[in-house]
Amino acid sequence: MTRFIVSFSIIFLGLAAGFLFIRLVKNAIIPLGSDATERLRLALQRFALLVINPVIFCGAIWSLDLSDARYFLLPIVGISALALGLALGFAGSKALKLPPDQAGVHITSASFTNIGSIGGLVVFMLLGESAFALVPLYKVFEELFYYSVLFPVARSHSEKSNTSLASAEGRGPLFGILKVLRDPFFLVSVASIAAGLGLNQSGLTRPAFYSPLNAALVPTGTFLLLFGVGMRLRFRIARKHMRGALLVLVGKMLVVPAGALLLAWSLGLERIPDGMGLKVVLILSMMPTAFLSLVSAAMFHLDEDYANSLWLASNGAIVLIVPLLATVLPLLG
Repeated sequence: MTRFIVSFSIIFLGLAAGFLFIRLVKNAIIPLGSDATERLRLALQRFALLVINPVIFCGAIWSLDLSDARYFLLPIVGISALALGLALGFAGSKALKLPPDQAGVHITSASFTNIGSIGGLVVFMLLGESAFALVPLYKVFEELFYYSVLFPVARSHSEKSNTSLASAEGRGPLFGILKVLRDPFFLVSVASIAAGLGLNQSGLTRPAFYSPLNAALVPTGTFLLLFGVGMRLRFRIARKHMRGALLVLVGKMLVVPAGALLLAWSLGLERIPDGMGLKVVLILSMMPTAFLSLVSAAMFHLDEDYANSLWLASNGAIVLIVPLLATVLPLLG
């Protein structure tokens, strides 16, 4: 129960603090212009992604026992879970007979997943640092999938796909792959994994201070990322969007985790000690919709109100997901 309270508190406080901050700015209580506010938001997120997360991932992998080669099957499970969410999104949009600007939102929202900030935090809080080291392995192909598949899908559903913004950001899978390979966030993430693997195999003992350092950095990084999200958030779910939100929730909370667990089991991940492989897969595959779903909706001129409703419903369900996970995880080993 304590771990659930801590996890939820960090998530809630990060979002609420960002939301409150932007309200104070808009009411001129904090004297910041819109450009300065946006620069601050981006700076906080870049600091978390380019400084804090690499330190965490490198240190966590450094101490991981990599004698079991099955760890390296986690990227397959991770991208398969995203692909299953995408398939469910297509099916849901057809069932609801959504117009193109909502169909693009529904399809991508069903796949975009908050693996890093919320998923990593929940793994760390419920399973500890050794399990957290598996998070960067699970999400290796995440950005590649987002930019080469989901962004082009969003663009294809845009009624304004001929705008300069849409054409610049969504030219198909090859453009998406090339964009990822030049993306500093992707490159730094891969470098941190490579550094961690190198240190792991070097025989050097990880310094004792690293464990308490990561214990502080994980919630700090999550808070900074969610603070930035809160600065852009609208706390409103339209009643007309509830059916779509329910479909996304069912997919993310039941169907995708079941499919990911089945694949992980077939690959032998249940034989990883303490059921750690299955536990990490269950947590990360059950995480809510990522903030990129809102970014893609705005970028490609899709229905932003629908995107906000789906994101808010999915992330609001975290209050149910975390205690459910805390109950189910012990059954996996």
